[in-house]
Amino acid sequence: MDEKQRAFRSQYQAATSPYYHGVLHGLFVFGLGFSLIVLALTQVQGAGWAWLGVPATLLFANVNEWYVHKNRLHKRGKNRLSQLIWHRHTKEHHHYFTHEEMRVASTREYRIVFFPAYAFVMIAVQSVLLGLLCALLAGRNLGSIVFATAIAFYLWYEAMHFLCHVDESALVRHLPLVNTMRRNHMVHHTQALMTEYNMNLTFPFADWLFGTSDLRRSLLGTIFNGYGSRHLKPEVARRYQELGMEPPVPHVQAPLEPVGQQLAPVDLNKI
Repeated sequence: MDEKQRAFRSQYQAATSPYYHGVLHGLFVFGLGFSLIVLALTQVQGAGWAWLGVPATLLFANVNEWYVHKNRLHKRGKNRLSQLIWHRHTKEHHHYFTHEEMRVASTREYRIVFFPAYAFVMIAVQSVLLGLLCALLAGRNLGSIVFATAIAFYLWYEAMHFLCHVDESALVRHLPLVNTMRRNHMVHHTQALMTEYNMNLTFPFADWLFGTSDLRRSLLGTIFNGYGSRHLKPEVARRYQELGMEPPVPHVQAPLEPVGQQLAPVDLNKI
């Protein structure tokens, strides 16, 4: 971790409320999320064809995840809400974590990994509206299944993102899809590439579909690529050469100590 990143982490931690509790943050999101899923599925009876709503919702959500990440989180909008979203992600998250240091050192740092609690409430409301629309068009079973799948997708996103920012271990290195997304996300956190490649965090379908994967592989090869960099697109390989660096790959690093807190400001416009 260079001094610029360390200074930013110190400033961010200094601005974090002493009452923030990362474990409670995670329990709120996953506890409420699983409860909503169970509640929705108890409404499903004899669904039959309505179960097709699961893959349909997953694909729709994956494309939506890609679109929001590329065009909202990494592009500064004109209204205040879009600017706040862009600032939190591009200016904060991508300076707290770089390809050189992706890990959290304490549960207090979950604040910069998980979305704020209000974001989950917004996602839940949107999922309710989507479920209601499907219920009106094709019945309660489809509406309940679509709602439950949308919430599950959000939890999947949060879980995958969390696993991208933990220490290297045999489990995450060998777990299919998890290892792929850890490598993909580390590439995405390379500052020079973050607006162009690897927008997906759940599974890289939309990245493959829209050409924003840094790999030139089939869909299955892209999904189950793991930590390998043999199939880099030529233009991506050239970018690494221009940057004078090797493609980043998750690896075992020295134990990470929590950064100290400092109140000296870091000018985000200069980093």
